[in-house]
Amino acid sequence: MSTRKLPPLSAVVAFDAVVRLGTFTRAASELHLTQSAISKQIKRLEQSLGTPLFERRGNEVILTASGAVLYRAVTQSLQCIKEAVQQIDSALTPSLSIGASAGIASYLVIPLVSRFRKLHPQIDVRVVGAEDRLKLGFSESDFVILYGDGQWKDLRVLRLAEEEIFAVCTPCYRDAQQVRGLADLGRCDLIEMESSDPATLSTRQWMRRVGFQGEHRGSIIRVSSYELAIKAALAGDGVALVWAEAAPDELCSGRLCRVVDDALKTGFGEYIAYPASRELTPVARTLWDWVGDSIRRD
Repeated sequence: MSTRKLPPLSAVVAFDAVVRLGTFTRAASELHLTQSAISKQIKRLEQSLGTPLFERRGNEVILTASGAVLYRAVTQSLQCIKEAVQQIDSALTPSLSIGASAGIASYLVIPLVSRFRKLHPQIDVRVVGAEDRLKLGFSESDFVILYGDGQWKDLRVLRLAEEEIFAVCTPCYRDAQQVRGLADLGRCDLIEMESSDPATLSTRQWMRRVGFQGEHRGSIIRVSSYELAIKAALAGDGVALVWAEAAPDELCSGRLCRVVDDALKTGFGEYIAYPASRELTPVARTLWDWVGDSIRRD
C-alpha cells in the first residue's frame, strides 16, 4: 500500500455512507448522487485496494474483512476531520465564558448576557453554573462572578450588585397569616436553604439580623437550592429569602410579594472578576468594558 496513492476522498465518503446506511440507494440519497455514481465510486475504491469491500445480498451490502478494516480507519479519520473543523469554527467564532453559582447564573448572569448580546449578537457567550460557588475558578472561564467585599488580591473586579436580602411569599399566604409586621413572622412557616456556605443566611438568622425578637413557632421547610426555595414559596408553602441581585421575575408579576418591608444590606455583593495577570481577549474586553459602562450609567 505504501507505493500506492491514497484513494480519492469522494470514494472514501461514498464508502462511509454505504456502510452507515446499509444500501447504495440510501447512500446516494444522502450524498445527492445517483446510485450508479455511488457504485462507480465503490468500484474505483475496490480496484485501488485490489480487494472487494462488500458482499452483495440483494439490496443490502455486508462488509468483507478488508472492508471492516478500512471502515475502522475511515471512521477514525473522518472523526478527526470533524473535530478539526469544529476547532477551527470555534477559533473563528468570537466567544467567551462566565462562571457563577447556579442561582446567580440563573437570575443575574443570564439577564446580563441577554442585554449584552442584544448589542453584540455576533459574540457567543457560555454561562457555566456551579452548585458550589466556593469551587468556582478561572481555568475554564474568562470571568467568574464572585461574592464578597471586592477586596481580592491579584484580581480585577467590577461590582454588579450590592447584596440586599428580604423575605417573600405569595400574597395569599401573607393575607392568610395576617402578616402586618416583622413580629408576625413568628407564626409563619419558613423555607430555608441547606448550604455548607457560611455566607448563606437561614431565614431565622435573617429575622434576627433585621430585628425580630420573638419566638418562632411555625414549621421549617428545608430545600437544597435557591431555585427550590423560590418554587416552594410560589407553591404557598411559606416564607423564603430572596437576594435582590437575584430576584425572581415573579416579584414583578405579583405572584410573589415582600412579606415585610424589612431588608438586610450586608455590605457585600456580587462581582465580575478575572486575574490581573491575564490579558483579556478582544471579545472578553468588549464585555468587560460594556459592564463598566453599564455600572457607570446606573
